[in-house]
Amino acid sequence: MSKIEKISIVHSVSRKYEAALEACLKTSNDCNVEVINVLSINTDSLSKKISETNSDLVLVIGGDGTMISTIRNLLNLKIPFLGINIGRLGFLTDIDLESIEHELPKIFSGNSVSEQRPLLEVTLSSKDKKIAVNEAVFHSGKVAEMMSFSIYLGDKLISNHKSDGVIVSSATGSTGYCFSGGGPIIHPTLSVFAIMPMFSQSSASNPLVIPSQEELTIKLANKNNASIVIDGYTDEEIKENIEIKISQKDLSYQLIHPLNYDYFEACRTKLSWGNPLVNIHD
Repeated sequence: MSKIEKISIVHSVSRKYEAALEACLKTSNDCNVEVINVLSINTDSLSKKISETNSDLVLVIGGDGTMISTIRNLLNLKIPFLGINIGRLGFLTDIDLESIEHELPKIFSGNSVSEQRPLLEVTLSSKDKKIAVNEAVFHSGKVAEMMSFSIYLGDKLISNHKSDGVIVSSATGSTGYCFSGGGPIIHPTLSVFAIMPMFSQSSASNPLVIPSQEELTIKLANKNNASIVIDGYTDEEIKENIEIKISQKDLSYQLIHPLNYDYFEACRTKLSWGNPLVNIHD
């Protein structure tokens, strides 16, 4: 990563961001990095205001939800993102409040690592295409009500289902809702779909990970209605006979991390991954 000279800051409105913002502003000033914008995630025309500034980096203060919203809003600008975590887990926002003054100067000087992460594109019709950073959740729309649907990869049938729905996750989203449903953890740079049936009537409906080079299609059976939720934000009703298509978007997004960033360490600490129920060393 080259040296950072100008940044824009986007912050949460649902969390106490002030202390983190103050630390970011002070550190930027100490490093002679120009802060062009300080904007909330709810700012109207967020993309337009940041696109006019030629920022080298977008600094996102919040939790993973704030980062996801920022990526969705600013994806077309092709500016890298760096997350300051004031949320709970923080898989996309990995610098905590206590580390800001230590880590930011190194990142501003170009000492960082970067990742290109893939996105999903969800097509509901020729005019209705949506971006998913984490996942698309296809569900019956009612509690404890099953529906019938089929999943295809290209023109090949994967499976028929009678269940509450299905989660189709990106690799990044594997630590989100998909993980809560019992899905696999996937390294976030991989170009794959994770398919996680929800409360299936079949005893053999296991999670499935497949390459994302081909398009997934979900076909709802006749006389069934459903809803789709994308990244937890959009809940849209789906009528019978509509086919939902999910593919890898041609654009990716770039995340910046400190040099000591370790995805597996994040899994161990944030998910208590691999911790024994009993301390085997006692």
